[in-house]
Amino acid sequence: MMTRKVISVILGALMILAGVYCFFTPVETSAVIPFVLGIVMIGDGIGRIVTWFDIRDMSAWVLVSAVVSLIFGLMLAFSPVLQMSVGVFVILLTGWWILALGIIRIIHAFHLLKIKRDSDDFGFGEMLGSNWWIALILGALLTIFGVIVILNPMLGLGVIGVLVGCSVITAGINLIYLGCSPWIL
Repeated sequence: MMTRKVISVILGALMILAGVYCFFTPVETSAVIPFVLGIVMIGDGIGRIVTWFDIRDMSAWVLVSAVVSLIFGLMLAFSPVLQMSVGVFVILLTGWWILALGIIRIIHAFHLLKIKRDSDDFGFGEMLGSNWWIALILGALLTIFGVIVILNPMLGLGVIGVLVGCSVITAGINLIYLGCSPWIL
């Protein structure tokens, strides 16, 4: 039990270091994501092939899907053209996602304003809608940023790298917390 907790804390610390590295080198981090995805697909394919050979009662479709994962993983891991294509797709998808969130936030702001206007003096609606302008400003900023990422994918590389860095840091903190918790076995 103690060994598992120590390993959890060590892995958490390593993840935090990796996350900090990703955070401060966002473009490099984003450029590596398609390669890492290919490696994960290869690992998934190999793992399911080994499982299929161990448990022969599984459907042949498990083996077929494992081989497909392995083939696509090899293609993605070792093809710079595919890596670039996937990278551009992820950046553009992120830009469109940010743009959609901005537009939704703007619509939400006007909904809050309507709630404020329709409410009685100092009622719940007044309190709920009183900060509608904050949602409007955040929505406008997200919309502008989404358009910038779509029009300038290099900026999107940085955004994705920072998001990955923050995610890895958060996962590392979680591992350390779990490793230090007395109630986790």
